[in-house]
Amino acid sequence: MTPAIEVRGLCRSFRQRGGLLGQDRTVVAVDDVSFTLAGGGVLGVVGESGCGKSTLARIILGLLPPTAGEVLVEGRRLAAMDRRARARLIQPVFQDPFASLNPRRRIRDIVAMPLVAQGDIPARQVADRAAEMLARVGLSAEQAERYPAQLSGGQRQRVAIARALVLRPRIVICDEPTSALDVSVQAQILNLLAELRRELNLTYLFISHNLAVVEHVATEVAVMYLGRIVERATADALFRAPQHPYTKALLASVLTPEPGLGVPDVGLGETLPDPANIPPACRFHPRCPVAEPRCATTTPHAIMTAGGAAECLLLEGAGKP
Repeated sequence: MTPAIEVRGLCRSFRQRGGLLGQDRTVVAVDDVSFTLAGGGVLGVVGESGCGKSTLARIILGLLPPTAGEVLVEGRRLAAMDRRARARLIQPVFQDPFASLNPRRRIRDIVAMPLVAQGDIPARQVADRAAEMLARVGLSAEQAERYPAQLSGGQRQRVAIARALVLRPRIVICDEPTSALDVSVQAQILNLLAELRRELNLTYLFISHNLAVVEHVATEVAVMYLGRIVERATADALFRAPQHPYTKALLASVLTPEPGLGVPDVGLGETLPDPANIPPACRFHPRCPVAEPRCATTTPHAIMTAGGAAECLLLEGAGKP
């Protein structure tokens, strides 16, 4: 069966200007990332702020071109699709709905906008589909007449979800969709996303700093570190028996839902290295509590594990971290 998403050797780097006297630098955000995601699944992507998660999401959405590699959506090359074709297949739900909702438009018009942009849907059908999707996410006809500032944060996120789904896409990229919400509202939005996935047979790529959220929603988990996926496994296997030292550190820490705070001190030593000066060989070795001398000179490759794969030299043979 054709995967919903197939990512092949994806890379993305940025040129960072050095200022008046400094030299320009190349920042590596995504480095040779490959994976497939089956239809109906949920891949949770976790890691510290700056590891490349959101850049990966923007590339898969077609908002940012890769430096190298390609993305296939249901077997079709993303780069070969026009904007309207992409919109019918894949849609985003971002962290801050207020920033992405036009404050001068009514909610019903905001949700209808993707249908209007397609240009080939009758006006009556546009209104009906927008109303249907708003009802599906739990918003009333009265709320549809309001403006974004008149809704709560949770209600605005429901609007963002309705807008993403009104074109009936099959894939949704959720980039920190609950991190700006209160804990009680987070649970409501997560339950809504799970319900919609079951009812509409959706596929999610779910980015979050909150491991508890990822454990709740994901069928698979990918752990990113300095632009690479260092471990990927089924959610059950990864949370039960993580294999990579970095994954173990994540699970030993208490990740906060606020982006940018990173990982609390769990004995990793140095802070996250500069993505413009990535350590050689195993990029995690300067912080790894179980690193060996060879970790600084030998580049690890993916080693198959019980529930997936991990890039760690210590997994070779009997010596596991």
